[in-house]
Formats: sequence, C-alpha cells, structure tokens
Amino acid sequence: MPNITLSGVAKSYGGGDYAVKNLDLTVPDGAFMCLLGPSGCGKTTTLRMIAGLEQPSAGSIAVGDRVLDSVERGLYVPPEKRGMGLVFQNYALWPHLSVRENVEFGLRMRKVPGPERRARAEAALKMVHVDAAMDRYPSQLSGGQQQRVALARMLAINPTVLLLDEPLSNLDAQLRLEMRAELKRIHEESGATIVFVTHDQLEALTMATDIAVMKDGELQQLAAPMEMYARPANRFVAEFVGSPPMAIVDVGPSPTGLAGSLMRSVEARAGQCAPSAVGIRP
Repeated sequence: MPNITLSGVAKSYGGGDYAVKNLDLTVPDGAFMCLLGPSGCGKTTTLRMIAGLEQPSAGSIAVGDRVLDSVERGLYVPPEKRGMGLVFQNYALWPHLSVRENVEFGLRMRKVPGPERRARAEAALKMVHVDAAMDRYPSQLSGGQQQRVALARMLAINPTVLLLDEPLSNLDAQLRLEMRAELKRIHEESGATIVFVTHDQLEALTMATDIAVMKDGELQQLAAPMEMYARPANRFVAEFVGSPPMAIVDVGPSPTGLAGSLMRSVEARAGQCAPSAVGIRP
C-alpha cells in the first residue's frame, strides 16, 4: 500500500480551539507508526481523521495518489470505502454473537459468500491464537481474548491499514506484555501498515518502527525509537520519552557547581550555541 500522507491537517470543534494544528505527517508503507503523547494532545483525533470518522477542518489526507479528505477541494471518502480496519479501546464486540460470528460480521456486511467467510474468520482467529474459543460468546472470554477477537475481526477483512486506538489500556500488566508481542508478530506476518495510538511511551518504544510525539495538537518529533531516545528534538520529548525520564539541569550564563561541570563536559558538543539546560539519561 502507498504511504499515508497528512498535509496541513487541522481539526477544530466549533470554535477557535484546535485539537490538531497544521499537522504534516507521512506514514510509510508497512510501518508500525505510534502516535504518542499525553491525554488531549490530539493523537486519537488524528487517528479518527485517518479512519474517516472525523473530517478535518483544514488540510488533506491521501493514500498514495488517492485523496481521502481535502477541505480545499471538498472531497471526502467515507470510512467503509477506505480499506482500513479500526480496533476500538473497548473492543465493541456483539454480546449475542459467538466469537466466529463476531469475526465474520465485517465479511457478512461485504456480502462475502458463506464458505469463504468462515475460512477467512477461522484463519484470522488462528493468527491471534483464539481459534479454540470460536464457538464461545464474548462474555465467556478474558479481556485479553476479547481484544484478540477484536483484532481478528479487523484482520479477516484484509485491511491495508490497521488503526488501533489504545487497544491495550484495559488489560492487566501481564496481558499487555503478551499483546505487545502479539501485535509485533501480526505486523510481521500480515505486512499491514499499523497506526497505533498510545500514551504509554514504553509501548511505543518496544513496538513501533516510527514514533510521532504530539503535544497540544502539534507534532513535536517524528523518528525511530532509538533515534528519538538518543536525540530528542526538544525538552518536551526529552522528558516524555524514556523510563526513568531524563534528568534536566538548568544552567545560567555563568554556571557553577554541578551545572558548571556539566557545561564544561558538553562544550565541544554544544559548539557556538548557549544551552539553557543539560539533560542526562539515567
């Protein structure tokens, strides 16, 4: 699938306050992109605009040469025609349908014939290791199993892009670890492009091929995990990414003591600039 490109995208909810401001972002084909940031930074709004559940107030969204949204040209492609799968934070499984029927639901809406529908549903359930429970109901499954069923439902329709909105936030610590490994395996086996929203920087660092850090609706940095860890673009990224966080020491014009010692050790790297703070990774 071609790259997903957001150009000058902004989203305002009926006033001057913008949830997303002038966002330029490219998601490469086959990438596992994490949108990372604190609550209210605009990451979920960005995901919903890519999915087509929200329309931008400005800018455009395109997949390769195909424009999905363009405010200037008045173009909008509805969600069901975008070839994308969205996994919600709360699973959104039908309680009265079995696991197999839940996974088949999207295929049924697309008028896929019965035999092919069952085969694709079973293949998706095997991929996420829940095929032994395909005749149970969601209420008979654990939280981790329900999350895997929600993933299988999206994988069954063979989406070119898989959009995940904090799908691990409702799981306990052990299940989160298991699902991180599961998502990485699914990404490697399916080759799909994944856009993953999270506020947990550990999830982003361990799973993503690329991380986009956002704050107050604006993109702060886009980089590979270790590049971002080693070379943060600004103080917010330096303090937000890493566990434990980077220690920051403010320095004045003529620093003494610890600040002065640190400044002397980084003078060669600082060059002609005059840093206001020095950061140290624990």
